[in-house]
Amino acid sequence: MKIKFTILGALVLLLVACGGRDERPNRTEPPTATAVAIAPTLAPTLAPPTNTRVPATATVSAATSTPAPTATATRAPATTTAIVPITNEYKTPNTYQVKIFDNYTVRDAKRNRSFQIRVRYPDGAPTPLPLIVWSHGGGPNNNGHRSYDEWGGVLARAGYAVIHIAHAENKADAHCAPLKIPANECEPEDFRKEVSEGGTLFVLWYDRPRDASAVLDDLDNIERAANLKFDRARIGVAGHSGGTSTVMSLAGALLDVSPSVHNLNSADPRFKAFLANSPQGIGRLGMTKNSWDKISAPVMITTGARDNSEGEQARDRLDPAKAMPPPDKYLLYVDSPGATHNLFGLNADNARELETYVATSGIAFFDAYLRGSAEARAWLNSNAMSVWSNGIAKITAK
Repeated sequence: MKIKFTILGALVLLLVACGGRDERPNRTEPPTATAVAIAPTLAPTLAPPTNTRVPATATVSAATSTPAPTATATRAPATTTAIVPITNEYKTPNTYQVKIFDNYTVRDAKRNRSFQIRVRYPDGAPTPLPLIVWSHGGGPNNNGHRSYDEWGGVLARAGYAVIHIAHAENKADAHCAPLKIPANECEPEDFRKEVSEGGTLFVLWYDRPRDASAVLDDLDNIERAANLKFDRARIGVAGHSGGTSTVMSLAGALLDVSPSVHNLNSADPRFKAFLANSPQGIGRLGMTKNSWDKISAPVMITTGARDNSEGEQARDRLDPAKAMPPPDKYLLYVDSPGATHNLFGLNADNARELETYVATSGIAFFDAYLRGSAEARAWLNSNAMSVWSNGIAKITAK
């Protein structure tokens, strides 16, 4: 007899599949019924390092970046003549105070599913606003939209609206019928194992990208409720740890679901740029050696020397960066003992300087591919990060 299996029954798998505890305190913010301003000290662009760097003298032509194909996404326009001077630290053109719109529920009738969101937005920025959808790490969390305030703050201060999703709980086998997974592959014990070990993908990794797509389906209503306008041509997605499963799936990564169901495609062409902080490697959450082969959209991966979590080693997080084809692919690698898993969620202890490198790289990436900034693209394709960080951090482009 088939056993009804709930989220509680899948706890053991989630602790492993989400990178253990995600090494992150479950810090939440109190709900707000209306938009409220965040004091500058609570949502800053991360403070620059205190040590003085030698100014960079290199220049890079914006034309040195190979134009991206247009099959699945609109790329930042290439400039063919301008020579863009490079400075060590990239600075986004404008910064803003940040406000919050809260207490909104997205309802996805297709999956009979609802979940909460929180919107951070730059007060006074030109509209319509470029938009970034944020996917939290860890397991299912009905309050996940209240986490990762650090990333939300730096992106909103740089001029982006940020919609944080709470990837809410669901029945562990809710995806078995829509994906036509055989009943003998949807027993409770199947969800306790990785697909690479003969198990079946847990429902969370099916729901995550569909939650993000459901947010875009509901943008008209979100705009009316929040009194905001979003630019439909400038939408990105970002996440940390388990949240990068959302990012990579939406970019076009193909996932194995069970021993008999393969190549689940959750790509959504409405997203134009993809930031994956501490992604999964081969054998994790349905990822295979061929999962990333056909991703043509712009992607940045951030990771580092000690980006370990339960069941996953730092070196594994390089797998997608190695496998994705050029162009418009970037890897920020931080070679420091402080480059722990939490660093890439901007939640590490005593690592403000390293966090600045991570946050700045993410902002420059979105400025290049959502704002079409030639300066940002030139910076990403230069050695400025290495010079600025004295070799601690490096951005590799392909």
